[in-house]
Formats: sequence, structure tokens, C-alpha cells
Amino acid sequence: MIKPIVRIAPSPTGKLHIGTARTALFNYLFARKNKGKYLIRIEDTDAKRSTKNYEKDILNSLKWLGLEGDDEPTRQMERIEIYKKYAENLLKEKKAYYCFCSIEKLEEERRKQISKKQPPRYSGKCRNLSEKEIETYQKEDREPTIRLKIPEDRGTIAFNDLIRGEIKERASLIGDFVIIKSDGVPIFFFAGVIDDHLQKISHVIRGEDHISNTFSQILIYEALKWGKKMPEFAHLPMILNADRSKMSKRKGDFVSVSEFKKEGYLPKALVNFIALLGWHPRKEGKEGKELYRSEELISLFDIEEVGKSPAIFDKQKLDYINGYYLRKLSDDELKSLIYPEHLAEGWQDKDKIIEKAIILVKDRMKKLSDFSELADYFFEKPVYDQEILIFKKSDKSLSQKGLSAAILKLKEIDKKDWQRHEVIQKALEEVVKKEKLNNGDVFWPVRAALSGREASPSPVELLWALGKNESLKRLSGALELINK
Repeated sequence: MIKPIVRIAPSPTGKLHIGTARTALFNYLFARKNKGKYLIRIEDTDAKRSTKNYEKDILNSLKWLGLEGDDEPTRQMERIEIYKKYAENLLKEKKAYYCFCSIEKLEEERRKQISKKQPPRYSGKCRNLSEKEIETYQKEDREPTIRLKIPEDRGTIAFNDLIRGEIKERASLIGDFVIIKSDGVPIFFFAGVIDDHLQKISHVIRGEDHISNTFSQILIYEALKWGKKMPEFAHLPMILNADRSKMSKRKGDFVSVSEFKKEGYLPKALVNFIALLGWHPRKEGKEGKELYRSEELISLFDIEEVGKSPAIFDKQKLDYINGYYLRKLSDDELKSLIYPEHLAEGWQDKDKIIEKAIILVKDRMKKLSDFSELADYFFEKPVYDQEILIFKKSDKSLSQKGLSAAILKLKEIDKKDWQRHEVIQKALEEVVKKEKLNNGDVFWPVRAALSGREASPSPVELLWALGKNESLKRLSGALELINK
């Protein structure tokens, strides 16, 4: 294969969607695998909905994922004159024409076709306007669109999709379509054809929702006499929720990369996860593997191994992958990522507690935002009911006895020895032995008193993290509660 040139072409009408990120990744992997070039193009011709803030989010999110382009991004609105030139050439060659039909007339025409169960398409009313008619309309200050004239003898349009094989459609079902809007701005897929040709794009890898656009773009290539230089096409499957519904922000789904970032997913975990949405290596015995380094993804990627069926977004798998990468971080690296975005107000100044809390909850974290929930009792005195202090296999009196004896014994430990786990462990074991209790009568109420939870690190770890003064204060408060 010659060195390919591919592109990702997001529209800045919203934040970077997870599906668009997956498309960017597949383009990136394809380019790197084949020693090619990967470009970014901002398709901002939808002037009403496009914003610079969305563009900034898209570019920042791609950078965060490690998917920056090999050149500076191009923007279609900066290239309007280029597209107009090609449209004017098509007008001169009678391959395109001015259309003066109003939006109201077009909508009425569409409704009639749908009511007759006909495929909606432009009737061609302005296809053969005379020069005099065009002049008259222009004098009336009507602002025309420009439509591509589909050859009447054009039969079936077909192309070979690298994922789906041959796909075809009858040209008669498409109808003459707009390439330049009445405000002089091109339709994105007309501008896209010109950009792809001028940038020498060899492969267009994009979502399956663009399949219908491909037939129109093939007609544009042919009208511009570039039919023999068309890129190859590959259309990726949709991404669906576990219940096979469409991902939607209205339903509370995370749909943008920035939302995943804010929630505390790591870029390498997200890249690893979305790489497996619709594709999985079938070579080198990698079928059952879930964790891949970027270098592995590049070396194994094969566009023809991408599936046709919808990819299922399994959040549990994402959490598993992200948890794995979190555990691979050093405690200092994890602290730098948690601080300050994932700390509640007032926690930032408790540096030593943060460090100890990270050590104790790290293995239970699936994402950075979990830290706040898993570690809140390190920073704020927990509130709980008396029942949690009583060991399930014991009773209130034994828990009272165990908690009371533990407080007395722990007071004897010197502050400098409090940092030694084995000293604290031995003290609690001595209480069990001396008071002739079970482990649960001592270790359970101590742990529950310190954390207010049934699931938490061990009482020894909690005592070590909270320090002597705070630990004894909480234990004394718990004893008062259980004595009521």
C-alpha cells in the first residue's frame, strides 16, 4: 500500500462526541500502521450552529487523547472562495444550475411526495430555466442555491466499502441536490470532496451515517472529472448503549469526550476502550485480550477486521480498563490527577490525609471522581446510626465492651509509633485476647466508628491514616452513641 493520507472532519456544532473520537482513532491507527499521514479538518459550514468554543473543545479533546493531526487543522469557512470557484466551473459546464425555489415550495413538494409514498427528491423545476428566467429572478433579488445536475442516464451508483463490501444505490432516487446554499456557503459534503481531492486523501474512514452522502459525493467527483482519483471508503458501525438504544445526552448518557475526562477517565484507558468498539484484533492470539498499549493497537490494526454490526458501549468494561490504568499509576501521579478537580471544598489543605487516603482507596477506584465518594470520611466526620457499630454475629454489649477497651489500649500508643501498622494491629489483638472477645467485637466497631461504612479499609489502616487525635475523637463519639 502507498502511504495513505486520511482525515478526521468534525463539525464544531457540539463537543467532541465519543463516536467521532472513535472515528479519529481509527483514522489515526490506520495512518500510523501504514506509515501515512493523519489530518484534522474542521467542517464549520453550518454557521448557525458552529462555535469557536465547540471547535476548541474538539481540538483540546483530540489532543488529550493523543490524536493531534500531523499538520495544523484546516477550516472550511476559510476556504469559501475555493469552493465557489469549482461551483462556478460546474455552472459554466452546465453540470450545475441555479435553483430559485423557496423553502416553502420545496417543503410542500416534499410533503406531497411522502403522502404518495414516493421517495422525497427535488423535482427539477429549475433544471432547465432559460437565461431570461434566471435574469428575471435575479432582478427580484431572489437568492438562489446551486444544484448539481444528475445525468439522466446515470444508472446505479456503486462503491466498494472496505468494511461492508459493495454498496449501491440508484441515482434516480437521489435527485439534483444543493451544493451551494443561498448564502454562498457550500454544503459540507461538496466542500469535503474538494478538500479531499486537494489534500490527496486516499481513504475516507467515517461513520455509517455518512453512507448516503457517499453516493452524492461520487456524483460530485464525476462532475468535477475526478472519478478516477476517488479515495477508498470505509464506514464504521454505530455505537449503541447496552440495551441497543442510541446514546443520547437527553437520557443522561455521557456522549462527549470532555464528559469522560471530567468524570475521571484516563486518556489511555478511553483510547484502549474505544479502539475495541467495533474492532478486535483477530491475529496473534489476541482474541480474548482487553488491554492494549498504543503501540500494540497500531501494529495490530486492520480496517478490514472492523465489524458491520453496531458496537455496544459497555460501561463496565470501560470502568474495568480505567481501574487497571489507575492502579498502574504511582501514588504521586494519582494525587496530581485527583488534585484539585476531584476534591470537595476544604479538602485541598489536608495534604497528608490525601496521600494516605489515596494509598487506601486506590485499588477500589474505577475513575478519578470515585475518590471523593470513597474517601469522604477521611476529611469529614461520618454520620451513621448506632446499628452499624454492632457486629452482625455479635450483640450491643459485646460491641460496647470491645470499643471501650480498644479506646483505652489505643491511648497508650505513643504518637511516633502510630505510623507503624504492626503496633496498632498488635494493640487491637491484645484487646481481643485480654477481654476474651471475638475479632468482630473489636475490629468491626472500630472500623465502623472511623468510616461510618460497612465497606472500607481495615481498622488498622484507618487508624494509621486518620492519626491518633482524630481516631480517638471518632471512637469516643461512637462509644457515646452506642451507650445511648
